[in-house]
Amino acid sequence: MTGAWTMTDEGEFVLNEPYASKLEEAKSVATMAWTAAMMEWLSDETGYEEEALLVEFVRRAKLEGRSPMEIVESFVIEALEGNLR
Repeated sequence: MTGAWTMTDEGEFVLNEPYASKLEEAKSVATMAWTAAMMEWLSDETGYEEEALLVEFVRRAKLEGRSPMEIVESFVIEALEGNLR
């Protein structure tokens, strides 16, 4: 078995398989868990239902040209203020 990393001719490190795929899988699972936890917490803190929060969050993520963290920050503040559309 080869190591996790390989250096290219240009001196850049590239993550080898299966490590690259497993890392992407881990990130996906972590993102889904984080999103579910955030929606549950926001639902407890606001009058919004979890599903409605998730629908609005996904809508914004698809439409807005801002970074994910900027979307999260504004989304949480607007939800806490009760100002979601």
